[in-house]
Order: sequence, then C-alpha cells, then structure tokens
Amino acid sequence: MNSSVVEVLKESLIEKNVTFLLGAGASAPYFSSLGNFEEILSNENIDYRGKNLVKALFYYQSIRDNIYLHHFMFDKCCCNDKKDLMLSIINEYSRFIHNGIEFLKVRNSRISPKRLNVITTNYDLFIESSIDRLLEMNPRIFFNDGTNGYGKRVISTDNFNKTLLYSGVFDNYSNEMPAVNLIKCHGSINWKEYAKNNNRAKIQVAIEENLISPINNDLEIVIQEINQYFKEFPFIMNTDSLENLIENMNNIELVNEGLINELNFIGEHAGESLSKLIEKIEALQIVLPTKDKFQTTLIKEHYFSMLRLLSYELEKKQSLLVVFGFSFQDEHILEIVQRSLNNPALLVIIFCFTDNEKSNIISQFNFSIGNVPINIKFIEPKDFLVKEMDEEDYMEEEENQDDKNFTVITNEGRVSIYSNVVSKLENEAGNSVIPVLNFSSFNSILEMDIANKYIPIVGKETEKEKETGDTE
Repeated sequence: MNSSVVEVLKESLIEKNVTFLLGAGASAPYFSSLGNFEEILSNENIDYRGKNLVKALFYYQSIRDNIYLHHFMFDKCCCNDKKDLMLSIINEYSRFIHNGIEFLKVRNSRISPKRLNVITTNYDLFIESSIDRLLEMNPRIFFNDGTNGYGKRVISTDNFNKTLLYSGVFDNYSNEMPAVNLIKCHGSINWKEYAKNNNRAKIQVAIEENLISPINNDLEIVIQEINQYFKEFPFIMNTDSLENLIENMNNIELVNEGLINELNFIGEHAGESLSKLIEKIEALQIVLPTKDKFQTTLIKEHYFSMLRLLSYELEKKQSLLVVFGFSFQDEHILEIVQRSLNNPALLVIIFCFTDNEKSNIISQFNFSIGNVPINIKFIEPKDFLVKEMDEEDYMEEEENQDDKNFTVITNEGRVSIYSNVVSKLENEAGNSVIPVLNFSSFNSILEMDIANKYIPIVGKETEKEKETGDTE
C-alpha cells in the first residue's frame, strides 16, 4: 500500500490552511443526476418546451427529495423509500465534520487559525443537517454559513473572516474555537432573495421555511401530464414511462438518434403546467448546470464572490485543498484551481472514486501524464492494494485471512485484496466488482490516526418518530 500521500495529507491537515471542495459524489447516491443535462440543453434541435422539460426532470432527480432533509432538520416525519440511505449520508457528513474538527483541535492557532473551509457545489441540506446534530453534542464548535442576523439571516462574504473565542468564567483565559466555514458556491435550496431598503438585493437563508414544498406540488401535476402522454403515445422511441425517459436521457446515443424531438413533444403536452413549474424553479437561488448558468443576477454575483473567496484561500501561504466527489466539470472552479497551482506553497490532494478517474481529471486540466505539477497529488483505490493472487491460492489461505481488515474483490479468477478503507461497487449487470473510494472511504482515510473516532448520532428514526411511533 502506498501511504506516502496519505501521510502528507494528515500532516497538512494539522499544519496548513485547509479548504475542502466537495462535489456531487459526497451526496450520492441519494441525489442522482442527468448525466447529459448540459449537452441536451445545448442541442440545436431542442426548443424551449423541451428545455423546460429537461429542467423539470433535473429538479425531479436532483432537488425534490430535499423536502425530507428539511423535515429531518426540524424533527418532522421524514419517511420515504430512501430514508435509511438519507440517514447514512447524514452520518457520513457528520463524520467528515467531526474528523475535520479533530485535526483543528491539535492545531497551533498562532501558526494557523483553527478554521477549515468547506466549499461545495451541492444545493442540498446534508451539511446543515449534520452540523445541527453535532452542535447538540458539542456546542464548542463555531459553524459559519456566512450569514449575519437573527430573524433575517443575510449572507455576506465578509462574515467568513470571523473568529470566535471561548473565555473562562472569570475571563482569565480565552481559546479559539474550532470553526467550520460552509461556502455554497452554487447556492442552496433554502436561499431566497431579500431586498433591503436601498433596493439592493441580497441572499437570505430561510429558517424553518420550506421553499420547495410548493414546487413539489406543481411537479406532481407535471408528472401526471407526462404519464398521461405515455398513455396516449406509448412506446415512442422505446420510452414508456418517466423513469425510462430519464434512463434514455443518460444514453447519448439515444439523444442523438431522436430523443430530442420526443422531449419537445412531451414538453408541449405538459404545456402550461410545465411553464408554471419552471418559473418557480428558476426563482430558486441556485446555479443550474447549464452553459448559461445564471437565472438571476443575484446568484451570479454570489457565485463569483464565492469563487473569489476560493481563489484568495488558495493563494495564501501554506494552503491545502482537498477535493472529494468533484469532477471539475465547472470550468470556473477548474480555472481557479489550475491558476492557483502556480502558488508553490499550495498543495492539492484529489480523491479519485475509481482508478480510471485520475486520467479523466488530468485531461480536464489539460495536463499530460508526464507534466502534472508536483503540488497536485492523487489518492486512488489502487494505492491501498495489499496484494493480488489467483482465486485458488486465496481459497487455500482463506482460513488465515482476517477479512475485517481487508476488502476482497474477486473477478475472473483473480483476487485483489485491499485495505478496508476501500469500498466495492458492482456494475449494473452485476457481473463484476470494482474498488472505489466513496464518502465512507474518504472518512476512513481521514480518521486513520484520530483517537477520538466519530460515533454515529443519527439512528433510523428521528426523535419525534420515536415518540409518536410514526414510521409509515
């Protein structure tokens, strides 16, 4: 096992100014995506009705289930068919924040502030849900989402520079509290526009106000319209259901063979209901993953303010950027990271989900394999490979194997034995297994030498469900 980069990571988490960049991989598989979303919207044959349908399906796939996270945050019933999956991901986010705080505890604040930045392109409320639970257990954490105010919490980049001290009862000492800055550069589903007296709009965080519930109600009407379309026009382009349509949209060959025309027809069929839904979706303060990213000037201003903040952090002395679950498809973030690599005091460590991902990321940066800057490092599943052998030889040694300490993957008569930080994933056909570094793997690597390990604080039911017995 190649542990050199892992050792550098752990040392850097204690000594450097740390920024984590989390992408969609951290919230997967609770939220799935339309893989060809941007390509479809930029297709020359799609009309405005088809574009509206694609945006509605993106919302259906990637945003609507935030309703259950909102319910969880405010101790309401959060029951759906993905409830256990939601709770397991909340636990991984809580574990991630806990691990970051553990590194901050041993940091010398005179050298580096006890602060870490979490920059995410996700709109969801997983981090907020996790922080709420952690603060119940440990109130000596300063969580900073960039807001100021009480009844009206308004976001400003100035707020991310705050430091909080904990003083003794008699004010005879003060210690810097570990701080977590949450920077949501693509917006959030609980943000709304707020105009002050001078008519300059700002972004406000909606507290205990569910902004997507009315959108979900409109979505149900559109879904009924789509299902009615399939009853009237069955098996066009081998598409006979909403889920089948989404599956076909992720197949670029079908998109090129005429699926665009079907999207236009379905969008026309949904008509007025679809237009009302899109109007509400575009009022959300989020950056949709399109060529023209910005629906409002406000979210555009916020987006570039957050990018400047990221750029400033990466230009500091002794900075560390840790990337997980991010594909570098966002060209603006890609450009900032690539430019910041000119800072010799910056270290970038990228976690790769599979062994194939490193080459994809390098190609995104336009590096050649032999010309990767020395201050960018990769952690891949194969870095944790212990040994390989024939399946027959493994079966002979099986009694001596301690499988709790290893992840064992068997394919075509060969057995690969990895450290147990590696997870495994079956392909869709179920005929092969590959090693992956998922969110649990990421956390396992972070906590290798942490004495105070994270203990899950989220059960299978919320407190309210336990009291009422309402789990249906």
